[in-house]
Parts: sequence; structure tokens; C-alpha cells
Amino acid sequence: MLRSPRSFIQYFIVALFFIKLLGRVSAASPVWLMRALCVVLGRVIGLCAGARRHMALKNLHHAFPDQSEQWRRKVYYEACARIIEMALFMPASRYFSQQRLDEVLDVDDLMRASIDRYASGDRKGRPIVVLLPHMTMSEAASLVPHYLPGLPTMHVVFRPLNQPKLNQWVEETRARFGNRQLSRRNGYHGAMAALRRGEGVALLFDQDASRRGATSLFMGRAASLTDLPGLMALRFDADVHLLLLERTQFWQAKMSLQQLPKCETSTEVVIRAHNLLEQYLRRDSHTAPDWLWLHNRWGHQSSSHKRFKLATKRMELAQTNVINGDAKTPRKTRLWVRMPNWLGDVVMALPLLRAIRQGRPDFEITLVGKAAFQPLFDCLDVGDRFIPLPNKGRGYFKYFYQLRRDYPDTYLSFTNSARSDLEAFLTRCPQRMGMVRPGKKRKLLTDSYFLPEHIDETTQHQTHVWELMLQSYGLVESLDTAPLPREEKPVRARPQVAMICGTENAPEKRWPMSHWRALIEQLLAAVPEIEILLFGTPADRVITDQVADGFPPEAIRNLAGETNLAQFCDGLKQCNAVVCNDTGGMHLANMMGTPVVVVFGPTNPVRTGPIFDAPKQILQPEGCPATGGLPIEGVAVERVLAAVRDYVEGPQL
Repeated sequence: MLRSPRSFIQYFIVALFFIKLLGRVSAASPVWLMRALCVVLGRVIGLCAGARRHMALKNLHHAFPDQSEQWRRKVYYEACARIIEMALFMPASRYFSQQRLDEVLDVDDLMRASIDRYASGDRKGRPIVVLLPHMTMSEAASLVPHYLPGLPTMHVVFRPLNQPKLNQWVEETRARFGNRQLSRRNGYHGAMAALRRGEGVALLFDQDASRRGATSLFMGRAASLTDLPGLMALRFDADVHLLLLERTQFWQAKMSLQQLPKCETSTEVVIRAHNLLEQYLRRDSHTAPDWLWLHNRWGHQSSSHKRFKLATKRMELAQTNVINGDAKTPRKTRLWVRMPNWLGDVVMALPLLRAIRQGRPDFEITLVGKAAFQPLFDCLDVGDRFIPLPNKGRGYFKYFYQLRRDYPDTYLSFTNSARSDLEAFLTRCPQRMGMVRPGKKRKLLTDSYFLPEHIDETTQHQTHVWELMLQSYGLVESLDTAPLPREEKPVRARPQVAMICGTENAPEKRWPMSHWRALIEQLLAAVPEIEILLFGTPADRVITDQVADGFPPEAIRNLAGETNLAQFCDGLKQCNAVVCNDTGGMHLANMMGTPVVVVFGPTNPVRTGPIFDAPKQILQPEGCPATGGLPIEGVAVERVLAAVRDYVEGPQL
């Protein structure tokens, strides 16, 4: 049942009465009692904060990676206690005695002398922009005119409450010493007019500016910074100061006013202000809890599907690096990528990883996949860290739950299984992205990409289908499908051809053994000096033994099951050509830039063929559609032989 407007008015009147009563009781209570109350309530709120608790611990983990988890939790609970302290200060300070008011802030003589310059010295009549951070004692900023009567008239920009009576009482409390309140709902015309008159404007600067801000760094991580204070300062040639209220003890603080140097751009103003705030918070365990860690300061990452596309944002990372003296942007935003389970799919995803790496210099990319693929990633600059999948069993999902303490920011899945979605969910990653095909459901994803129904995947390469998904997230713009740089081949007297006769997961994709033997026989007859290398997994050894049976050992080396992934890659890279079925080795050779001759039958080369821009020949049965569908034995040996001879005869040698 909906309440009437009169009921809401009565509710707020009662609420205002209790706030005033709380203020009177708090002001009259012993300090030790109020401090103990804040500690207890802070602990309760800290334990029950749920998602906010995880967010705060994640923020502290990123900001203080060198500190222990115990240290960060101690800072978190202290920060929760100080939030309660901040909330109680405003109603309580309304009823402080004169003596107690005089004890709230500690202002040194140097600061008083600095302010006197604006009252009667060389800075008289000059406008001031004061930047306020979200600190424990930020409400005490309303007392500043009481301590510094020479300060020019200050106008404080604030967000009004929805209830007029309650908002009026809060405004009166904050303005009782001379500060003038400017509601954000009325725009910033009042603030501009105040600066034009040579007065001061104070406003919060360290909140998330979402898509309206400029992308820069705070605590080493990409954050959206508002450049409104800088625009005000540059327009009116105002002095810019950062006001820090360092909590010294309960409801008491030391005030410092740090003037920023002359800045060339509006964004430089907030960059330097954030740097000063960061220095303060990193100083020690006493200053670290002085900030509001429970709010999503880095929340611009989840503002929209275009959140990752830095080209659409006002990018200031380069300017930040210059100011901070960094050679390059630190990689602090954590992207975890769940890689596919098949080797071929892994290789097809590599151009996408390369594009992400190129477009997001601030991403720390963690790859999650089968342990067998780690040697491949170790030799490619597409990730910073690799997490191997655990063995399946009772502890499988517990392993991912334990990874929640690594606090990933975004989890991108190239797989389509409920298992991988549960893996991502257990890490408590706030953004879990993946593709949802028509008729499917993936409820554990937070940012689903729904593949348009008009997309026919049989006519699109798998890499380009994934590209559509990543473009929707703003992660990539275009792909670079150039193969890896090839080292100059050693001069050999004999050409080498690799053959991959098996397939990892589908017998119908294998060219018949009789065809392989006929190809070898004819190839040796046409190019007697050729050396043939047979590659495969240990399971393929049965096939390769039969293929090699009876041929001269000096002509064929059977390496199936004898190479690890790194050795396999090295072997493919050194060959003149690779002849294979539709298998993972095809994609590896193509990635290495080695020419490939691939025999396709029932599978679709349009969708799963080699993607890199290296020499390739796709052979299908006569009359077979481009998207496949006919038995693979329909590919004649003579066609394969002719294709291979293109790479082992003539100038290539």
C-alpha cells in the first residue's frame, strides 16, 4: 500500500527530530563512549556490508598490494568506524560548546599566514578553488571560517537531500559559520559568479566522474576524473588548494591547505590533486583509513557496454605518466580471460588478445586455461599471468572460490559452458562477460553479448564472431592477423615437410591412413632429398607408426608423442610446409607463418580455417560446399601433392 504525501512528511519530521536528538546526545556523551560506539557499529557494518565489503577490500588490495591481507582488513574496519564517526559529527557539532568547537581543528601559524594573504596581502581579491576529498573529517570543513576569519567568502557545492525540511536543517548546520551553500541541482552558475567576484568555491573532486570525466590514474589504476575544478580555475585564473583534514583523534583533525602549482590544462589540476591525496593515503596505517574506500571510485569501468573503449574517452594517461615521471602506464586494471579448451580455438583467440593488449595499456591480463597451454602463452606477449585449470574433482570449484582474494575487475569468457560461468562467478568478479547464442541462457554472466539472430556462424570465422562481441564491449577496434615474426631459416641441404595425421577430438576429420602413405610415397619419388617429420600427441602414435611403417628411417622422423608444446611450435616453425587435417597444429603452424596445406572434409574451413595472413591452401572434396560437409577421403592424393610441391621445389629452397 502506497503512503500518502502527508505520511511521508510526518515520517521526515520524526526523522529530523531523532537526528536532532542524536546530535544532542552525541555532543553531550563522553568522547571515549562515542569512539567505542563507532568502533562497534563500524565492525558490525563492516561485517554485514556484503558487496560493499568486497568492493572496499578489493580497492585496498589494489591500492596497497605490498601490504598483508590482515593489514588491509584492519584498515577496512577502521575506515568503517570512521564513516560512522563522520556521520555522527555533523549533527553533534551543531550542539558543541564554544570550547569544544575550538578544539576540533588544529591550524598552525604557517597556514594562518597563508590565508592572511587573501585577506590583506598580495593575493587579496584573487579567486580560490578549494578541492575537498571524501575524508573522515570532511564535515569539519564547515568550521574553517570559524578558525580562519580572514578567509574570503566560501561557497560550498553540495548535493541536496530530497526532503526539504531535513535538507534545510543540514544546510543551516553547515552554513552557520559563514559558508554559503550551492546546490548542484541549480548548476554551477553560482560558483562561477562567486569566482568572478574574487571569492572562493569548495567542491568534492575525488568521486567517479563516469563518462563525463577524463580517464587518468588514481592509485595506479585507470579512473574517471572530473575536470570541473580545473575548468573553473583556468577560466578565472584562480588559485587551487587541496584541503586535507587529517584525523588526529576522535572528532579532531589537523588542517592543511596545499596549493597546487600553476597548471596548463584542466585535467592536470585534478591529476595533481589526486597525486597529493594518494601520497597522503599511502603514508601510513593511520592515514589509510581516512578515505571512503566503500564507494566505487573506479566504477567508470561498468558504466556502459562501451566502457573499455579508451578512444571514446578523453584519454589523459600519457599526460599522467609525464606528470608522474612514468615511462609507461602501469598495468593495474585486472582483466581475466577464460581461454577455450581446444588448442585450435586458443590460437584463433590470439589476434583478439593481441588487440586488447594494444588498446588497453593499463590492463593486467590474466589468462585462465589448461596447464598444457602455458608454454604457448609464455612465448607470446598477450598476457601478464597464467592461471592453470585445476584437475577436475571435489576441489575444482573451491579453487576458483579461493581466487576471489585476487580481486579480478573483469572476467571475459571465450567458452560457452555453464562450468566456466560458475568459475567466473565464484571469483566474485563484478563483471562477467561472454557470448549468448540464440536459444541459450547464461544467467551467471553480468554483461552478456547476445549474438544477433541474423549472424550465420557457418559463414563467419570464429575469430570474427568473437570480434563482434569484443567490439560491443569496446575492447577491440580492428584485428592484426599478421603471423609471428619469422626468424631466418637455417640453410639446409634437405627441405622439411611436417605432417599432422591425427586429430584431437574427431576421427571423421582424419584423412585416411592409406592417403597419407600414398602422399609420402609420391612425395619421396618427386623430391627424393625431402625430410618428413610426423607430429602428433601420444594418442596419435598408433596412427603415425602405421603411416611411417616401411619407409626409410632417414626419410621420415616419427616425433608423435615426443615433443612438448614449445618443441612442437619450434618444429613447425622450421619447416618449409605443414600438411595436416583440421586440427590445432594447423592453427599453430599458421600462427608461426609456416605455409599450410590443410585437408578439410566434413568440417567448415570458413568458420575454423587458419586465420593468420600466412601462405595457406585449403583442399576440400570435389563439389564440396565452401562450408564443408563431404567425407574427407574425397580429397585426392594428387591434389595434396601438387600443393605441397609448391613449397618444397624451386626458389623456396
